[in-house]
This record gives sequence, C-alpha cells and structure tokens, in this order.
Amino acid sequence: MNFICTRKKLQEAVNSVSKAISNNPIMPVLGNIYIKVKDSQIIFRGYDLEIGIEHVEDAEVKEEGEVLVNSRLFSDIVRSLGEEEVEIFTEENKLVIISGNAIFNIRWLDTAAFPKLPDVEKDNKVTIKTEYLKNMIRNTIFSVSTNEQRLILTGALFESEENCFKMITLDSFRMSIRKEYILGNEELFKFVIPGKTLNELLKLITNDDEEIRIYYESTQVMFEFGNCKFISKLLQGDYFNYKAIIPKEFITKIEVNVNEFREIIERNMLVSDDGRKAPLILEINENILTANTQGEAGNVTETLYIKKEGKDMRIGFNAKYLLDAIKSINEEKVRISFMGETNACILTPQNSDEFLYLILPVRIAS
Repeated sequence: MNFICTRKKLQEAVNSVSKAISNNPIMPVLGNIYIKVKDSQIIFRGYDLEIGIEHVEDAEVKEEGEVLVNSRLFSDIVRSLGEEEVEIFTEENKLVIISGNAIFNIRWLDTAAFPKLPDVEKDNKVTIKTEYLKNMIRNTIFSVSTNEQRLILTGALFESEENCFKMITLDSFRMSIRKEYILGNEELFKFVIPGKTLNELLKLITNDDEEIRIYYESTQVMFEFGNCKFISKLLQGDYFNYKAIIPKEFITKIEVNVNEFREIIERNMLVSDDGRKAPLILEINENILTANTQGEAGNVTETLYIKKEGKDMRIGFNAKYLLDAIKSINEEKVRISFMGETNACILTPQNSDEFLYLILPVRIAS
C-alpha cells in the first residue's frame, strides 16, 4: 500500500470514522481504523458494532492495499503533522508516515478480523437538507430518555405523513415533536434511531447546504452525505403512542417574548442548582407573568408583560426542562397553553406548527 494525500483530507477522514470507535471497545480489533487504498481513493472505516462510519477521500495512489491501524495513535499522529502533503506506505510489518521532515513507523494489522459494515439496501429512501435534519435533531435530542429499562424511548422516532417528516422524543417528564415539510416526498416510514447515533451524526454533519439521503431497513439505517456513509442499528419495538398524550383543551393560554423569557429562566436558574432542586414558579395574573425561585443559596423574583387568554394560575416547572424548549424556538414569541396547575402544558412557536414541546409541571406548595 502506498499513497499521497493532503493532511486536511486525512484529518477529516480520521475525525469522521473515530466517532464510531469506542475508547473501550468490546473487541480489541474494534479499536482500529480500517484503511483501504483502491483505484484513486482511500476508504476509511470505523465500527463499534452499533455505529459504522465510512469516509472516502481522493488520493494519489501508487500501490493498492489495506491495513488496520490503532485509532488513537494514528489520530494523534495525523493531528500532529505540520506539512500539508503526507505520504503513507507499508514496509513489511510497519506503516510509514512521512510529512516534511517527520517520519513515523507504526505497527499495522491484517484486516481479516475486522467486521464488515452492514449492507443497507437502497430501496427505501428519504432525502432532506442537512440543515433541516440538524435543526430537527437539536430541537429534540434533549428529551430522549436515558432510562434503559424502556429502551425504545432512548431513541428518536422518525416517521412521515403527507409530505411531513417528523422526529419525536420523550422521557417521563417531557416530549418534543419537530416537523419538516418535504414537498414531493410520498415515502411512508416509521423507525426509531438510538439517541447516541443522532448525537454522533450531529457532530459529523458540517455542510448545511447539501442533501442527506436516509436509507432504512427493518433493523438498520444509513445516512449518506458528502464523503460519508453513517450506518446504525435501529431500536426494535413499538414506540409510545405519543399522539394520545397531546392535550386538546386548555384553560389558560399566554404569549411570551422568547428572548425575554429565556433570560428570566436563566437568571432564576442561578439560585436553583440548574433547576433540579428549587422549581421555577410561574404566577399568571392578568397580563403579568411573575417568575420566582426560592433556592438554598437565595431567591429571585422577576416579572414580564404577556398576552393572556383564560384563567389566572400558579404552576411550577423544572427550569432546565423549560429552558431546553425555549432555546429551540426561533421566533419572536412562544405560545404556552395550560390545562391546569397539575397537568402538562404545551409550548409552540407563535406562527408555526413545526415544533411542539410538552412538559409536566412539578408539585409546589400552595
């Protein structure tokens, strides 16, 4: 094996596939990066049996071949290189890496023991802009459950209906629904992707202007974009009937300036141990919203002018959960609809149905 390519291409490839390589792999061979040189391309792969990533770059190929190299060592070497042009070739049992005056000799392994990435058929496909998918993940990933006793809820539901692509995540306290309308897409799909997969995918997407193709089967999904293929197992089982818990009737509705409300929540969290111990109490009286937190270190009270329909009320929330939702709304105002002081409320942008957030209140003293 012998090829020449740029340091930038090497760094991009290594950074990509390293996201599929665990620091503590369940099999020693999975701690390696697979490198294959063929025709005028270099193929890099990483795989942890849950996530597989393939990254392809063009290169000047002098001799074809394939090797495994230790992921951590190879990544550190590539990051350290100072010159733009890098030559890499095998010499007996060593992989030689030359960049400028630096010459590295590291051990390489045979590729026979490295597991093959799953083959995902391309019969079922949905296409979406990377910018839209990134926003959908960011707006929902925070409410993926971390409780593995209900494993299906540790993932996000992807489903479609009438040119609408939806992502749904929920845990025991909140739920996020994000929509994107994709004209001309009549493909019907419904599958659950692990939250870990989406976190790693989000780090991998760097170009907002390209399209990402999503291929799916009953057990696997593949995201194809740029120079990358990103493959993941799907979670199996029936997802929670989320539509059944979306309330339809409310006793109070308010409209609040998003930025002003976000700043109030953040100031309240300064005395609430990030919202986990002392609840954020909201009192709605006429057109005034009063936010109050009584923490161990101190307390804070602040008021905000709102538009209100319905009854006055007093309700408490985990401030962190409320802040997650507010940060996901990119409009000037948010509409918050309440069923009652002990029931779930709904947050939606004022002029859009693309995002819905449901959050349960916490019990507070009367």
